Amino acid sequence: MLAFMRNALRLLCLLSAGILPVAAQVDPAAEKRKAAGRSAWFACLSKPEGLENPVKVLAGEKLTELELPEFMASEAVKIPDDGILRIVRVVPDPADPAKPKYLVLAEAKIPAGVREALVILDPLPEPAGNLLFRSKVQDLAKFKGGDRLYINLSDTNIRVRLGKTTVPVAPAQANIYESPKLTKPENMPIMYEFYHPERKEWKILTASTVVIRPTRREIFVFNNGTRIGNIRKHGILFPVPQPDP
Repeated sequence: MLAFMRNALRLLCLLSAGILPVAAQVDPAAEKRKAAGRSAWFACLSKPEGLENPVKVLAGEKLTELELPEFMASEAVKIPDDGILRIVRVVPDPADPAKPKYLVLAEAKIPAGVREALVILDPLPEPAGNLLFRSKVQDLAKFKGGDRLYINLSDTNIRVRLGKTTVPVAPAQANIYESPKLTKPENMPIMYEFYHPERKEWKILTASTVVIRPTRREIFVFNNGTRIGNIRKHGILFPVPQPDP
């Protein structure tokens, strides 16, 4: 009888061990995603005079130095729980010189559902207090190797012709050219056009042949120039992260 009770108790323990609350069951893929966290990259269209580089990025309570390249995206930074990333200048606090004070030069709020984001830093024509940049957040979901992301910060329509594909980009909007699956670099004719607001016609901005590479993504940002009908284009290289060996 005693042996029977021991066996029954052992069986009950084994069964109980296999019935865990959902929260206690481990999903290795989910744990890996959680460990990786959310990431953001910065792209600076131009640097205001006097801006320190590397800059200091404040994420939550963590302060990190970050280089802002001219024609490439920065290294990745982790997005904090509140989603707010700030570029700051550190100065002594007049009320307590032993403590640092942060002057906010740029601020971006990453929406909760965005796991990978590009923060575009566009210098203000004139500083607004300490603020030097306006920031635009671009979700990088589905932005794969060979793709080209077009962001239109100008006041007029842009269109890009790549081979037989036309990519329209309205003002204050973004659009992605999704490249076919590539196994090697491919040459492709490309033409950038903008709609002239006074002449009411499409004008060619530039035309050339480009190489589409599966190992990199590219971002192009269009801004108003110094006069009507003058559009500035800024290219940013964004390599595809290579998987860990």
